[in-house]
Amino acid sequence: MAVIGYLGKSADDGIQFVVSRETFRTPKNMIWSGSARYATHERHVTHALTEFTGLDPDNFSFDILLTKELGVDPLEDIVKIFTYERDAEAVGLVIGGKAYGKYRWSIKDHKTKMEYLDKAGDMYAVEVSVELLEYLKGEDQNTSAASPAPAPAATPAPAADTGGSTTYTVKKGDNLWTIAKRLYGSGADYTKIYEANKDVIGKNPNLIYPGQTFTIPG
Repeated sequence: MAVIGYLGKSADDGIQFVVSRETFRTPKNMIWSGSARYATHERHVTHALTEFTGLDPDNFSFDILLTKELGVDPLEDIVKIFTYERDAEAVGLVIGGKAYGKYRWSIKDHKTKMEYLDKAGDMYAVEVSVELLEYLKGEDQNTSAASPAPAPAATPAPAADTGGSTTYTVKKGDNLWTIAKRLYGSGADYTKIYEANKDVIGKNPNLIYPGQTFTIPG
């Protein structure tokens, strides 16, 4: 199974974007938009002046098809989206090993189009439209699992006392998914790094910071 990303607090707890022979669940019609704010100052008998006053939070929207025919339980994923939205959870968005946004996203709105029900009346095929609003904190905190640009490649230095393991020092823009993809070839292996470094990372695998040094299991 190829996990190509997720929407949620982590790949395990969130909605995984998956492509395999048994399961297909990927976003489509993705739109990432942003806007700036300008004040207009009128001047007598001449052109007005515009003044840049700041940036609005970005917006990200996508549709996702959830169908039992493709190995997905539609209701299970809808409940996750509903729960994140109602609990005002700030979630990560990772697609293709890249984290989108400066920090995280809030689920602003979702619409579920129920296309088919099975013979028991349960959801069989649905299409969900999700609208995300960028969740921003202070600039010194916008370095966790949602930087839109992957960190530059780095070669981990061998550690003499880790029994064949290596170490890796976190850089700005890193998240566990992209580190695992770089070092293991698959972002889904981020759990190996997390389990080996729980004492450094803490309870939330999405919160890692530049300068932290992780043990990378062989």
